[in-house]
Amino acid sequence: MKNDQRIILGIHVGHDSGAALIQDGRILAAISEERIRNIKHYNGTPTKSILEVLNIAKIHPSQVTTLAIAGLKSQIHKTSQFSHLLLSDVFLDWSCLNSNSKGLEHFVSHNSHLNILNEVKKSIVKIGINVKEIVFVEHHLAHAATAYYLSPWNFDEEILIFTADGSGDGISSTISIAHKGEINRLKDSVSSYYDSVGLILYSNITTFLGMDGDFDHYKVMGLAPYGKSEKCIEVMKNMIDVDITNPLKFTNLVGPHGIPSQAILRKILSDQRFDNIAAACQSWFEKLITNWVRAGIKETGLRKIACAGGDFMNVKTNKLILEMEEVDDVFFCPAAGDEGLAVGSALQAYFELSIQDSQIPSKTPLNDLYFGTSFSNEQIEKTLREENLLSDAQFIDDIDKEVGELLSKEDNIIARFNGQMEWGPRGLGNRSILANPSNLEITRKLNHAIKMRDFWMPFGPSILHDRKDDYLINGRHSPYMIMAFDTTNNRKDITAAIHPFDLTCRPQTVSSEQNLEYTNVLKSFESKTGIGGILNTSFNLHGFPIVFNPEIAISTFKNSALDYLAIGNYLIKKKS
Repeated sequence: MKNDQRIILGIHVGHDSGAALIQDGRILAAISEERIRNIKHYNGTPTKSILEVLNIAKIHPSQVTTLAIAGLKSQIHKTSQFSHLLLSDVFLDWSCLNSNSKGLEHFVSHNSHLNILNEVKKSIVKIGINVKEIVFVEHHLAHAATAYYLSPWNFDEEILIFTADGSGDGISSTISIAHKGEINRLKDSVSSYYDSVGLILYSNITTFLGMDGDFDHYKVMGLAPYGKSEKCIEVMKNMIDVDITNPLKFTNLVGPHGIPSQAILRKILSDQRFDNIAAACQSWFEKLITNWVRAGIKETGLRKIACAGGDFMNVKTNKLILEMEEVDDVFFCPAAGDEGLAVGSALQAYFELSIQDSQIPSKTPLNDLYFGTSFSNEQIEKTLREENLLSDAQFIDDIDKEVGELLSKEDNIIARFNGQMEWGPRGLGNRSILANPSNLEITRKLNHAIKMRDFWMPFGPSILHDRKDDYLINGRHSPYMIMAFDTTNNRKDITAAIHPFDLTCRPQTVSSEQNLEYTNVLKSFESKTGIGGILNTSFNLHGFPIVFNPEIAISTFKNSALDYLAIGNYLIKKKS
């Protein structure tokens, strides 16, 4: 089958499930199930996402030729006692990943807990998808695929790939060399579930601090700068470390059960401040990850690196990797967590099947993340009429200029719903809440009346690309809010969008090539204030995913302290 004839549906079943469509190495559409169902971190078959990516890409179900499923045994640890069982030597070869392989047939048929294929098949048959090619892609290979195939470098260059997360398919971290379109894992670099930095250290400490151990790591990272790591660092060092005998992987220091009990942690940390505990956790995590990356570079001699997996959502650690002398250049997949697996599985299937068919695969570097659903003004108008809001809505031809001017009035908070929805965990202008970044008081309103976030959590700025050097030290192209930077003395302009204690920020650099309309919002604001950025946080209420459709956008507007909703070309002002 020719490359351009193969349309690959990638899906991930599990927390942050979703679907994606790939053709000829290019993302046609990608979306997370949580957005459509309005259930954060939705765990289950992404039936609605499958329908939605077909709709976005205008692909008929019968045109889908290939199904790529992320994961081989993603559910086994929930139902078995395997602990640190590592299957990498058995199942990570591509010959075991193709649905026609006897190895996979044996694996699936003899593991009832893993047989997600039957459930998926039921869903896609109802939709009208009837594929003959079904490919399973191991969890960390799918992560590696997003890091490599979406990176800005061509196939002629050798790239070092790092993946790290809590666990997936019994694995928590890997190092690979990618070259000529192929990803080859270093055999001695695989850390098991039992040796997971994300689980043993960060998830456990997050739980101990009274937060969600699976999804609140970012809160611990935000809290860390307020504390002193030396107060508790020895506790962290005794939990997990880089393996002394093999620094390409991590080693569990806790004991046979893998994770220290909360009772033990209470005993040894009960007299410590919560911010000091957070500081120690973040400090040791940074040390572990940077030492591991350094070891991989030393082992291979490769200085261009690409990273994916949930551990690389830690933007403070990413900052340190970016600053390492050993690193010439780095790419962090912006959808680094499991929300990226649907894309990763589809990309890996595309490249492997292309090679299998003796065809030269195409590589399309990531340019933006706008792969989701869009709504026309006609659709928005229909919803406004149904919500009895049409009479309150003003149609404005140059809505972007108007939004920028309204933001220049310091106390206005505006939700923007326009264009295609973003793929990944961040609102990048199209599904965002915006405010004047020079007004520090605005953070209180955002935190308490809209986002309901913990008081220590910082916001981030969207900065015009050509103004990045005004605000960022060693600033670089950073369009996805996946890296942190130190800020310059001009930081007073964006004081509400930086961390108030360590003065770092997690920016989105914005250019017209990536998002012309959002660039125009920033330029309009700049023309009134001289400030080259605005505060940007995702358009959602606390505990909910980023808004998906006009109905949810309007509901969020009504149930918050937002001043304005800019939805398509319509502007609605909150009634006093």
